[in-house]
Amino acid sequence: MLIALITMMLLGGGSAGLLGYIAEARGNVKTVMERDDRRKAALATLKDMKKRTNARDKQVKKSSKELAAALSQSDINDADLDAIWDHYIAEVNQHNYDMLDLRFQLKDQLTREEWQQVFPVEPEVEDSASTPSEQDVTL
Repeated sequence: MLIALITMMLLGGGSAGLLGYIAEARGNVKTVMERDDRRKAALATLKDMKKRTNARDKQVKKSSKELAAALSQSDINDADLDAIWDHYIAEVNQHNYDMLDLRFQLKDQLTREEWQQVFPVEPEVEDSASTPSEQDVTL
């Protein structure tokens, strides 16, 4: 259980992918939207997303240090570990709620067409093994 906790905190705590996604969205907003108050608001929302994500990264590092310090004590008890774990989960949950709220805020700031251009849908890759070809289909 402790190994799983440490692994989740250390490996699951990085937000480089999310920060890259936010940066890409900022660039797309600058390209897609006209220079006006709506664009400023959308960029401000994305900036808030970046700030919140950076704050989460700092919290993950802090929680990891707290856990490492607690585990180095020979007299650590379950209640102390539970407190660290509960605090970490609360932080993750709060980050998720904040990011979801910011996403809805951003969605309200863009038109449907702008949203589709800022966040283009990746084309699905067809799996030729699962799709029958004309040769496979016999009537």
